[in-house]
Amino acid sequence: MVLNLSEQKLSIPEGTEDVLGLDMRYREHIINIIKEVYENYGFNPHKTPILEYLETFNGHHGEGEKLFFHIKDKNDKDLIARYDLTVPLARVASMYPDLPRPYKRYQIGPSFRDDEPGKSHFREFTQCDADIIGADSLLAEIDITVMAHELLTILGIKNFVLKINHRLLIQALALKVGLQSKEEHLGLQRALDYADKVSKDGLQGVKNKLLENNIPLNIANQTLMEIESFANLLTQFDDLQNQINQIEKFFDNCPSAAKAAADLKFIMSYLPKNVQSNIKIDLTLARGADYYTGYILEGVAIDTEIGAILGGGRYNQLVSAVGNANEAGVGLAFGLERLLSVLKSLDYIDKNIELPSKILLANTNVEFHPKLFVIARELRKYYDVDIYYNQSPFGDIVHFAQQNKHQMIIELIGKQPLIHAVIENETMQSKVTDILNNLDCI
Repeated sequence: MVLNLSEQKLSIPEGTEDVLGLDMRYREHIINIIKEVYENYGFNPHKTPILEYLETFNGHHGEGEKLFFHIKDKNDKDLIARYDLTVPLARVASMYPDLPRPYKRYQIGPSFRDDEPGKSHFREFTQCDADIIGADSLLAEIDITVMAHELLTILGIKNFVLKINHRLLIQALALKVGLQSKEEHLGLQRALDYADKVSKDGLQGVKNKLLENNIPLNIANQTLMEIESFANLLTQFDDLQNQINQIEKFFDNCPSAAKAAADLKFIMSYLPKNVQSNIKIDLTLARGADYYTGYILEGVAIDTEIGAILGGGRYNQLVSAVGNANEAGVGLAFGLERLLSVLKSLDYIDKNIELPSKILLANTNVEFHPKLFVIARELRKYYDVDIYYNQSPFGDIVHFAQQNKHQMIIELIGKQPLIHAVIENETMQSKVTDILNNLDCI
């Protein structure tokens, strides 16, 4: 079938986007900030394929598996456009046991989910992951929490909260309300996440999802009551350590709660005060993936409606579930599109990005300047230089320069080029004048 483009309106699939011009500059600017911080914390880059075998991803994402993009190749193999970057990392850890441990890697690349497109939901999106494989110590949790706080601060998001929880606290809550089986514990966890990420209707959403999963009404009501009681208890204490001290008592000395409280107490004891001031313990935080086993966190910009822009936690059984290596893991990920949406809503990018100094060489004569490329070559030793190839009215050239944020136009007319400042920069103008004056070709 030959597609006649003239007969239909060109478009792209919902939940995807073209990123063009200055928007791509802004995007790369933010990616570079994230890379610099990841590198500063000792993470190294790596790459995995966009296509993975379906069996690699099966069984790790709970309700999220409904959003898989399935692909069948010509050999009838079941593939998937990767759902995240963490499961492929677990595969790498099993396939390459000789990699140094702890293995600290970051990866920035696209993931795909057949989600309902919306303001904060994309079907193709870029994840900025940093993970540690082979570290059992809670020092790893401390490091990624401090790193998350530093990144949000560097990016200029002044009003944010780092929500934290522990999967064992969700287990303790399930036990307290009479949910005994592993399936019921998983059902509560998924109900909490669904209400937070999908239905966005808070505790009522949790109740609706529990009832949908055949949890009796009295247990669903008790679950909501316990969550509210826990939140109210924490508001009585300003200090995080005092809040954590209430956990064991609230959960009737449940072993799961005791272990969670011990972990949280250790982590908080090492966090600087400025990091602790942005942390909130939230029993309704669940995180969507089934593979989390301990500490979990989520970063939320308070002044926007985007929701979470980073999330992560500990996953001690994912590597063994994907492959054959029994190794602990912990990490976090930023959702780049969500992050950019937040930054644009806060007017951060236009105010803070520093674009490269660019010069536009323009020829307004009928004949091209004979030394056009000699001039360009010399200037490119010091600046980025663009050439305006068409012969156009000077007003069109100025418009082009303004659109592309060129700082200067050098008009090649006659023997002596004319310098036009698009953005005033006396230092640059003086240096360019000296360069041109010293050229033998002029």
